[in-house]
Amino acid sequence: MAARTIDAAGDGSVYWERCAEALDLALDATPFYAAWRASDPGQDVPVTRRYAVLPALTKADIRAHFPHGFVPAGVDFEEALASGRIAYVSTSGSTEDRVTLFWSQAWWDRSERASWKLNAHLRSVADGTHREAVLASPLCVGPYRSGETLPVSARTLGRLLFLNQTVNPAYWKDEDARRIVEELAAFRPAVLEADPFYLAALAAFARDRALTLYQPAVITLTYSFPAKVFLNVVRQAFGAPLVSSYGSTETGYVFAECERGRLHQNTDSCHVDFVPLEKRPSGTVLGRLLVTPFGHPVQCFVRFDVGDLAEVAAVPSCPCGRSGGLTLERVMGRAADVTETRDGQRVTVADVDAVLAEMPEVRGFQIDQSPAGAIRARLCLAPCAGADTLRSVERALGRVYDYPVVAHAVQALWHESSGKVRLARRTES
Repeated sequence: MAARTIDAAGDGSVYWERCAEALDLALDATPFYAAWRASDPGQDVPVTRRYAVLPALTKADIRAHFPHGFVPAGVDFEEALASGRIAYVSTSGSTEDRVTLFWSQAWWDRSERASWKLNAHLRSVADGTHREAVLASPLCVGPYRSGETLPVSARTLGRLLFLNQTVNPAYWKDEDARRIVEELAAFRPAVLEADPFYLAALAAFARDRALTLYQPAVITLTYSFPAKVFLNVVRQAFGAPLVSSYGSTETGYVFAECERGRLHQNTDSCHVDFVPLEKRPSGTVLGRLLVTPFGHPVQCFVRFDVGDLAEVAAVPSCPCGRSGGLTLERVMGRAADVTETRDGQRVTVADVDAVLAEMPEVRGFQIDQSPAGAIRARLCLAPCAGADTLRSVERALGRVYDYPVVAHAVQALWHESSGKVRLARRTES
């Protein structure tokens, strides 16, 4: 059994022991993975190699085999449901790929707490009793009744206040946004947890009206892609450290951004396989993320494809000194949102964002690519922007894609049924 505690480098580790335990539980006791057993080279092989030869778990797999396929033998999920220890939950699904899962609040809280230590700013204020305000789609998180604005008392759950009651911030009335500004100031949270899309809308509202926003100690960015075009706007209104937090309902908290800007794996809570796709001109490597969460009380997911792409740095060490698990340079956006150049090269959401973030007048974007390759850019612009900005965007994106680009200004970005926005997509017409 020595291989159960040895990684590819030969170092003993509790982490690798947990990786092996999670894998053995799946292969030995969980129905869905019966078909995977023949691929497993066995416990006398380093656990990294055991993981690497297995398939990826997809959302389609979960939809087809939930719940019984992912419940280990001897686990009574019906009793856990009846006792309230778990509940059914549907993921928000930003690309119409929702799944139903078992939700364990205790498991989620442990994962979140473990992630706090990966950032010095967050670790200094987050202790589980701190006040936290949440700004995101009400379809993703918090109490919500369509067409109503619930009172503060109904939106305050323990130490959490859920600020937003509107599915798309473009539909905020003046009084909605001012209410959020006032509630944030009254609640005085240590941490503001926010979808970058919604936070940028609040920051732009305040900046355009010369309003002062309450400054929390830390802002955590989650729920959707932290586009630089959004963060440019956020930094004009907030001075707090911005900490990107990456995870999913299926996997818990997977990565957290350190104070030096890189994303570190939450090794207390999960294992991550990085599947390389290509080396990029910068020297980074683009790849897929397959996550195996630890310790869920009733469901067992192994090598779950979260659907996002990420870059691993050419030099893996981080100036912050953290070295456990995988370190990412950045998350690049959803694989489903990749577009292509004329010569077939991938263009990720992060690639587009990096270009448009150089133009301070751009506050938001959505890229549509037709089957013929042409690009249509929908842009939310600052009040000072005009036709020159549109032409600048067309030239800059034209150099990226080598396809015709047409840019136009819009008042609002389209949102999915979840309230999230897709920043790029390939269309059927």
